[in-house]
Amino acid sequence: MTIMDTDKIIPDDIKMRRSDDLPNEITRLNGQERIQHLFTFLTFTILVITGYMLRMPEAWIIKLGAWGGIIFEYRGLTHRVCGVLMILTGLYHVVYLIAFKDGRSFMFNMIPTWKDVTDIFQNLAYYLGRRKEPPKFKRFDYREKAEYLALVAGTIIISTTGVFLWTEEYWSKFVLDLSILIHGMEAVLATLAIIVWHFYAVHWKPGQFPMSNIWIDGKMSTHHLKEEHPLQYEELVEAGKIAPVEEHEDSHGHELLPRHKPFGRRVLEITSFLSIFFFAFVSVLLLKLLYFPSNVTGTTKAVDKGRFEGFLTSGQAKKTDTHFHNTDETVKLVIANPPVCVTCHGTLPHSKSPDIRSFLNMHNYFMACETCHVRSTDLSGDVQYVWYDNLTEETVAAIDETKHGNYGARLVPVGTRDGKLDRLDLPSNPEFIHEYLAKRDSLTPEEQAKAKVLLHQDMSKKPIQCTECHGREPYINFVAAGYSQKRADSLYRTEVADMIDRYMKFYLPTMFDSDLMKKQKMKELEIEDRSTK
Repeated sequence: MTIMDTDKIIPDDIKMRRSDDLPNEITRLNGQERIQHLFTFLTFTILVITGYMLRMPEAWIIKLGAWGGIIFEYRGLTHRVCGVLMILTGLYHVVYLIAFKDGRSFMFNMIPTWKDVTDIFQNLAYYLGRRKEPPKFKRFDYREKAEYLALVAGTIIISTTGVFLWTEEYWSKFVLDLSILIHGMEAVLATLAIIVWHFYAVHWKPGQFPMSNIWIDGKMSTHHLKEEHPLQYEELVEAGKIAPVEEHEDSHGHELLPRHKPFGRRVLEITSFLSIFFFAFVSVLLLKLLYFPSNVTGTTKAVDKGRFEGFLTSGQAKKTDTHFHNTDETVKLVIANPPVCVTCHGTLPHSKSPDIRSFLNMHNYFMACETCHVRSTDLSGDVQYVWYDNLTEETVAAIDETKHGNYGARLVPVGTRDGKLDRLDLPSNPEFIHEYLAKRDSLTPEEQAKAKVLLHQDMSKKPIQCTECHGREPYINFVAAGYSQKRADSLYRTEVADMIDRYMKFYLPTMFDSDLMKKQKMKELEIEDRSTK
């Protein structure tokens, strides 16, 4: 008996009832998959916001006032919490792929096949007008597989580099610098992929606009299935699992919408339409951030030529000609009893190393010279560091860290010298120093050189280096010196000291660096005795 004969035997109303009993939609995403998608969506969104907050212009943060510090404190905490949740979501997904039947089916259907390769070329031929119809796709086409694999790879990369940056004390500078580069670029790439690729393919393209509800209810209509995944549609129809789409119902794979749309749908369409322009603007900003970073610019005023020439011939110019920047004579360290160091060398004594002297001079506003120039190993007994008020010379129990170095006090080393406890910023030979200061203008250069040897006899031959204090094993215990634990932790991990220590030393493999430049700079560092060996 032929199929046609069979059709004559079975009445049309019975066949219609059989078709009506079958579902007209499938479960595209089950409950666990929707939960995983929701957690991925939420953590990714928060990570993007809290991550790119680091790129906010400093002027915006300053305008926030005290709220700026609070917001950025919670920004870091929120970023790390969401990073952990994203990693846990990824682990949950791995367990789902292995332990659950639907998960294993999802994983096997996501594996690229040779058909995906042929589909790429056939689809390109269709777009170029070389084929009448596009290729037929199964449950997942090559674009969805590529996006999923990119998500997996991106999650692994950004999670790994994020953990490296979170536990920076255990890794080398090369690992950390590489992690910063990869973490930032992967974040930009992932954000652009979601905006340009995922949002269009899932929500904005014709037939999907204004939004696909699959991520909410997990359902896909047979109309949509026939249009997007015709091979899966044919398999399910043949297996009798879904109702076939009748020809008169098939409006290019998508159901016709009523002419009079509900108010809620109109609002959703307007919101989705406006979001296209918003995310386009965000994409342009990210591309500019990645490929066209803005340079620091400022408004300058024309120089008064007469005043400038007057400055060049003044005594102040002679005082500041060894500094890269002109020093302001009105900015002075106000101390009731100025130490001898300040009397001779001034408030800004460091002038030899143009690349770091501004950092060194900054310390003179809240540290005695001896804090860095007297090593505890050159003394008998322990050395403690105590704050002394600049005007009263009384000890200060706690400093106001919000003043950022303008404490009105100096950190002074106190240790045993000549068998008794003494402030190490006080010279051991004050009489000789006062005699020298009274007669130095009449001394010959040779006599001055000999006198300076005695003047600096209390100083160590090699000063404490930047990375000795700002490093994993700090020379000075900042908590014991009066800093809060939070501030001390930030001083231990400051990037400035590491930048100075590695200045002009290329830490990538030697095949990438300039030997001549490296040797020349290392020689300069050796001469200036700035190494940390």
